[in-house]
Amino acid sequence: MDKPFIGLLPAGGRARRLAPLRYPKELLPISYYRDEAGGMRARAVAEYAIEAIRLAEVVRVLLVVAPWKMDIVSYVGDGRQFGVDVGYLYQQDARGLPPALDLASPWCHGCHTVFALPDTIFEPRDALRTLRALYLDERADLALAIFPTPEPHRLGPVVLDGRRVARVLDKPTVPPAANTWAAGIWNDSFTALLHDSARHDGARHDSARHDGNHAIVAENGREPVLGDVFERAIHEGMRVVGLEFRDGSFTDIGTPDGMRRCLSGTRPPALAGLGGRP
Repeated sequence: MDKPFIGLLPAGGRARRLAPLRYPKELLPISYYRDEAGGMRARAVAEYAIEAIRLAEVVRVLLVVAPWKMDIVSYVGDGRQFGVDVGYLYQQDARGLPPALDLASPWCHGCHTVFALPDTIFEPRDALRTLRALYLDERADLALAIFPTPEPHRLGPVVLDGRRVARVLDKPTVPPAANTWAAGIWNDSFTALLHDSARHDGARHDSARHDGNHAIVAENGREPVLGDVFERAIHEGMRVVGLEFRDGSFTDIGTPDGMRRCLSGTRPPALAGLGGRP
């Protein structure tokens, strides 16, 4: 029997880049549409990631939330209104993206995991469905969806060698490409690697707290990021592939610039039509 697919959306960050905003950035009303009753309904940022997962024919979704993000539970509920079944994982502390994703490891075991960020919007909307087909065809351990961006120095540019991912960088001073990864699909092997990486980062975090510090710091002097785990997968010989959506777009709503582009006339053209019902 084929392994099932499960969606994973981490929504436990503190949104420090949008300070002093205290409202969950994932619930910001980016657009409005007319509902079946003829009224206008706001469409929150997180709905785009949920829709992308649903379009990939994934109906079970795990959402990672934290004490300061419980409004997301009230808004999304059981997911029925979005065509998916949603379950929740509770994250007590904000320790970065890898530990947040690792919370789902026991529930993702034996599944293909479809991951997206609920504070981002990417086009085309069915990108994850296309990525799923590549992931299965290539029998990959990890497949990344890659989109053009005008600010790769702030994101995670990817170096491709054909379909194979050669490098994944994080906020490089001199980006090797004007792109960034934005979502991914992985198997049990990568889930195990993610768990191992998060466990080691957690040990460093506990040591840092014992010393009076509160940040996990990697050997290069910054907090561990998911791109580090992608790089480790490459170095350990996993089959890591990428699909570049060159005519697509990506916007990170979790930054002031991304928010400004989405809410003003300077947002990417592919996002200009988000006011209608999906």
